[in-house]
Amino acid sequence: MARRIADRAHFQLIRTAPSGARAGVLRTRFGPVETPTFMPVATHANARPLSADEVAASGASIVLANTWHLFLRPGVEVFRHFGGIHRFMGWPRGVLTDSGGFQIFSLEGERELTEAGARFNNPWDATTALLTPELSMEIQHAIGSDIAMVLDECVDATVALDVARAAMERTHRWALRSLARQRELPGDQALFAIVQGGVHPSLRTESAAFLTEHPFDGFAIGGLAVGERRDQLYATAELTAARLPAEKARYLMGVGTPIDLVECVRVGCDLFDCILPTKMAQQGYAYTFAGQLRVGRSDLALADRPLEAGCDCPACTRYALGFVHHLVRGGHAYGVRLLAQHNLHHYQRLMRRLRGAILEDRLESEVRALRDELQPRKAVPKGLFEVVGLRTGVKAIRHTGHGEVMHPGIGPDEEARRLYADQVDLRGMLGRPGGPLRILDIGLGAAANASAAIACAREAWGPSKRVLEIVSLESHLEPLELALADPAGFPYLEPLLPVVRTLLDRGTFEDAGLRWTVRVGDARTAIGSAGGGFELVYFDPFSPEKNPDLWTRAFLSSVRAQCADDARLVTYSAATPSRVALLLAGFYVGTGISTGLRAETTVAATRPELLAAPLGARWTKRWERSTARAPHGEPWSASIDDAVRAHPQFAPLRTHRGGGRIE
Repeated sequence: MARRIADRAHFQLIRTAPSGARAGVLRTRFGPVETPTFMPVATHANARPLSADEVAASGASIVLANTWHLFLRPGVEVFRHFGGIHRFMGWPRGVLTDSGGFQIFSLEGERELTEAGARFNNPWDATTALLTPELSMEIQHAIGSDIAMVLDECVDATVALDVARAAMERTHRWALRSLARQRELPGDQALFAIVQGGVHPSLRTESAAFLTEHPFDGFAIGGLAVGERRDQLYATAELTAARLPAEKARYLMGVGTPIDLVECVRVGCDLFDCILPTKMAQQGYAYTFAGQLRVGRSDLALADRPLEAGCDCPACTRYALGFVHHLVRGGHAYGVRLLAQHNLHHYQRLMRRLRGAILEDRLESEVRALRDELQPRKAVPKGLFEVVGLRTGVKAIRHTGHGEVMHPGIGPDEEARRLYADQVDLRGMLGRPGGPLRILDIGLGAAANASAAIACAREAWGPSKRVLEIVSLESHLEPLELALADPAGFPYLEPLLPVVRTLLDRGTFEDAGLRWTVRVGDARTAIGSAGGGFELVYFDPFSPEKNPDLWTRAFLSSVRAQCADDARLVTYSAATPSRVALLLAGFYVGTGISTGLRAETTVAATRPELLAAPLGARWTKRWERSTARAPHGEPWSASIDDAVRAHPQFAPLRTHRGGGRIE
């Protein structure tokens, strides 16, 4: 007679914080797991590059192993021979196995997905295998993990509602098939269901309601950390966790960075896994309570101190940071091993801090402290910027090093309104029906452009008014701090003082109509996690002469990749190399309005019909006569000329004569 699955693994809830955070104990066959906890990833029954003893020394009481990979190699017969994964890998603590669903998702284009399961090619012997919910249960049973996961269909978190619904409903059907087969198998292995639904609140609510009607041991939140923005991740985790039963463990799959763990523990998630601690070690990075550290930095060669004070890992207790730096710079495997140990220790220390704060009823103060520690603002030398007066009587911000002034013509407020708001009819865009309108603001400065956008949002009324989402990239916050300290000189900030102060304090602001995030650091790095889907790009860094790295074809291609299908980019520069870089980055390019000092500016777009004044024959002839025909940072070559001439924007103009001039 099959045992009731609800009697298998037992979760004991000890304390719940007002935010929903929980401290508990998950009891497995191999001992208790205090929650919240982080599970190191032992994909192939090994948390590469560490031994089981080294993983245990970090404080981990449970690890995650990968069903799909272990099914392929070494295969279920090996686990049956050894009596399960614990003896096989020398790990006398808890093991959770995933079902293979995420690996199916990762094999898009190399697998066939049907109601029966997922058919894919075995990369080791070229045979074809069909992974069904039933087979996944049998494999996990043979592996002998303490906790098994149902087979699910994972899709990108931001897919359309109908696609997310179809995947969710198949996940529900597969969950019931997994449950039925698991109950037929002997033993006391626990089984967790997986809530799906992308970033759609209605689907997450529906999925949680359906699955919690069935006797699973615990519940996972799946389908996140696969394409959504960080705010969407946190909101979805919070909404889903609140709809899961308090007496069952909650596992947030595949998440994440230290700050992700803080935010998701805060809203009620108990278990986490992620490859980042060991993956980032392989890239030479250490996680610390002062932020992420690139250990190979040249200035650390003589560092005669531990990597992190207070850490009990071997890297911190046995060696000076200068030695670890030497290993990393030299490409020595031992350096990676030391960083991997340190990073796992860091994650376990983080979880112990959060658990202690929950038990001692001080979680909110601990979360605030961890936000400051894990995301430190880079120190900026004060005096790098100053407030100056313009001839028009208004004030602006000047860089004291190279002397360039932000919005030097008619002033920041007026230029921002004309160039970045009125020119693109931002009020009209906000008033039309649709989802959130996303703006990528490159060069926050004193927030003139963002403030102009927010003013438009507050002036746009009607039942179809859209939410405004702004992601600002900036290397220095001093200009905004200077402007904030002089509200009379920068009056456009006065209505936004509470908003801007919150933004500076937390890095983000959100209300019913506005979501504004600032990311401080190198824009070339930050843009990769900006979130995409931007309808407008405010491209307002310092000039190509003063900030050349952001005007290259490579960076503008990164910007293009973040754009929605119908997107426009606005910038003050009308320089030929700037326009060539935009063309070669994949934009269509046109002229923009005058801003006083500049007779022309530039508007670029993802589609030609979005341009009011596209570049044509007049510009191409001027370009052909120019001595600056290449993008910023690139030497001229014939291939650049060919690429510009071949741009689809100029197809109506092309006739080839002799040297291939466009006439």
